[in-house]
Amino acid sequence: MKKYVTGFLFSKDATHVVLIKKLNPKWQQGLLNGVGGKIEKNELSCDAMAREFEEETGVFIAREQWMCYVKIYRPNYYELDVYYAYSDLAYEVKTVEKEEVCLVETNKIPDAIVPNLRWLIPLALDKQADFSNPIVMNEISEERVLA
Repeated sequence: MKKYVTGFLFSKDATHVVLIKKLNPKWQQGLLNGVGGKIEKNELSCDAMAREFEEETGVFIAREQWMCYVKIYRPNYYELDVYYAYSDLAYEVKTVEKEEVCLVETNKIPDAIVPNLRWLIPLALDKQADFSNPIVMNEISEERVLA
């Protein structure tokens, strides 16, 4: 089972969010997604989030600042921990690797995004939500969707 993290860094006033224009995997090519990647062997999820964000944006956000608010599972395929943080370091991000890093206005999220961002971003911004325990979501297989 592959394990991944992705995260959304919002400006302190929540008017902007950092996203990355994906090259891979192929189904995400050209779409914006959260910043993240694979969790390495023996690495904690929160450490992977801090590491991946710094590697891809040049900005370090400490693991304690990242809040895991959703855990998405696709049985026998992957686990994804989804994080958010608030910092005006969002304005300091830059493209470090091949994938372009973008600062996007939260009220102008483009259409060309990974589909679950349509609910993951607003959920992270919901000030009434209690994320002391992350929301757990099990994805259904494509075979069940088509049935």
